[in-house]
Amino acid sequence: MFNVNKLTKDAIKSIIEFSEKHGDEVFYGFAIDANLLCLNSEEQFKQTLEKYRNDWGGYSDEEDIQRLRHNTGDWEYQGFSEFSDDEGFDMELYLEHYHNDEEYQESSEYALAMNEVLENLKKSNAFDKLKKTEGFYITRVEHNY
Repeated sequence: MFNVNKLTKDAIKSIIEFSEKHGDEVFYGFAIDANLLCLNSEEQFKQTLEKYRNDWGGYSDEEDIQRLRHNTGDWEYQGFSEFSDDEGFDMELYLEHYHNDEEYQESSEYALAMNEVLENLKKSNAFDKLKKTEGFYITRVEHNY
């Protein structure tokens, strides 16, 4: 079972602590990816894009650039903090969510709990100290292969 209140409290604390160390960057997105809290900034995205272009080529069309921009696996601050059992995360329920089909994932205990955490974060002051783009978004990601 997920403890949404504990998870929210832990996330707020982690985001505020993170923001105190990264006050010069401008952030465009926050995501919950499994049990990982993730953020990325414009500055870090530009560095990643340049590195990928130099290392592998490509990334010249807008669709590829946007896919990279929103892929939390390529974010500099993927997992800047993570939920644990001590903070009310239930890895068994997450794995049940992960290993089921998309229809199940829409209403799993994990999905409902993380959606509630995200709503709580949107209503909180957690992101107030971060410099944010106008289109800053808060979401969670799914791993559907």
